[in-house]
Amino acid sequence: MASTAVPQTGITSSKDAQWFKHDIEEINPTFGLIMEEYSKIPLEEVKSHILNIREKAWKMFPYPCIGGFNFLSLSVTCHACYPRVLSTLSAPGSKAKLLDIGCCFAQDIRKLVSDGAVAENLYACDLESGFIDLGYDLFADRDTLDSHLFAADIFEESGKLSEIEGMFDFIHVGSFLHLFTQEDQIRACKRIVKLVKPHEGSTVFGRQLGNIKASEIPNFFQGRAMVLHDPRTFEHMWQVVGEETGTKWNVRVELDSEEGMNERHWSSEGTRRLKFEVTRLS
Repeated sequence: MASTAVPQTGITSSKDAQWFKHDIEEINPTFGLIMEEYSKIPLEEVKSHILNIREKAWKMFPYPCIGGFNFLSLSVTCHACYPRVLSTLSAPGSKAKLLDIGCCFAQDIRKLVSDGAVAENLYACDLESGFIDLGYDLFADRDTLDSHLFAADIFEESGKLSEIEGMFDFIHVGSFLHLFTQEDQIRACKRIVKLVKPHEGSTVFGRQLGNIKASEIPNFFQGRAMVLHDPRTFEHMWQVVGEETGTKWNVRVELDSEEGMNERHWSSEGTRRLKFEVTRLS
């Protein structure tokens, strides 16, 4: 696995940070529709509302996903399996459950709810409780959303996640696994195996940073390495996870080029978006 030298800038709340955008170039139409129809925010106030919440978030969490407005992209919808996921979660009387790990503002949960998924069967967690709280402000649904949103650490054996193991038909993992070393990515995936229902068809899907050649680069904020997989190494990781958990998985993975990604000068050469769908076979 290649090691790519990328300057480690450290965490900074300065708006001169490489990943900070001062204004929204264009609001994702789907996100804007959720603001108007789900959150009941007048069209003329949507942009200022988003900017206000982003300002509060930046002061606490000056991460690229906040500075670059990545949370507007609604990553849950970019997967080929989304129609199947939504159909299952929105079927009359459905008891199927989904967990969104590393949910940020839980924007993908709001997309699912607005598309008709049963809200009470949707769960989401993030390490930072501040994201959960700001998410309620962003979507103006603190008193109306029936989904289960909570702070949790994927590596903590006790706590909330230990109470919901084996409950989920679907787990969405967006822009999360790439934050860790290879060893910790395997640990996280083994924890995910405990969280899905222990039967054929349980599905883990998501996206993250990848590379045309698997690379180890510095993590800007945590002072340790992070691994960007290529399709071959990502599939091998799940083979290892399967062997260590006594499970088998079908792994579908692809790289694509998100617009502008390779122009971001904190990204290493060859950086791509890696999308995956991992389905339990046994």
